[in-house]
Amino acid sequence: MPDNKKYDSETLSQQRKAREEFLELKRMQSGETVSEESVPEKPQTFKEKTSNFWYYYRWPIFGILFVAIIIVICVKQCVSKINYDLSVTVYTSTPVSDDDCKAIGSYFEEYGDDINGDGEVHIKVNNCSYADGGNPQIILANNTKLQAIIAAEYDAILFITDDKTREYIQNINSSVSLLEGEGVVLNEDFYNKCNVDDYLKLPENLRISRRIVSNTSMQNNKEAKQCYELAYKILDKISQ
Repeated sequence: MPDNKKYDSETLSQQRKAREEFLELKRMQSGETVSEESVPEKPQTFKEKTSNFWYYYRWPIFGILFVAIIIVICVKQCVSKINYDLSVTVYTSTPVSDDDCKAIGSYFEEYGDDINGDGEVHIKVNNCSYADGGNPQIILANNTKLQAIIAAEYDAILFITDDKTREYIQNINSSVSLLEGEGVVLNEDFYNKCNVDDYLKLPENLRISRRIVSNTSMQNNKEAKQCYELAYKILDKISQ
């Protein structure tokens, strides 16, 4: 009797296994079965989970970090950007050093006003000086820079020149002068405070002139008018 029970149990087991194999075969034929190789193994440990996350999401993470870095750089540049109230262009036929130009900016800031409302007075100095008889390409580049400043920068109202370069500016437009009057001759106080470079000394007999705004494209520009009025105050103060 026990042998019969054992035989019946084995028979049932074989039938069950055959039925399961038959059903599995049917599922495979109908495309319902996914092979074990295609099913990703679920990570069990923290290290495995971390590795799996990094494998699938590393490129989105890199993208987010890149965008965040760009945003930080842009914000930093905006915060640290200097808003200038006025610009002075140094255009002489004798080279002027960057150190002297920096000192020139500080010199005129003492006489300037805060017209853009940021609570500080900042005056930019554009260095377009060159060596007369020097490299023609450098002279051409500085002349081109000067003309670009005149054409595009509304705050470029004051120009420091010698006799030769002042004549060049006045003749840029053959129909009208660009600078007012004869300008103001820069005095000893200017040279004492701005001659900081031991190698390159400031040229002698420099004068500073104000650009003409009336009857130009800047006439109706509010910011240009404010710069023009500030330039007048500065010239009035240094000429006393």
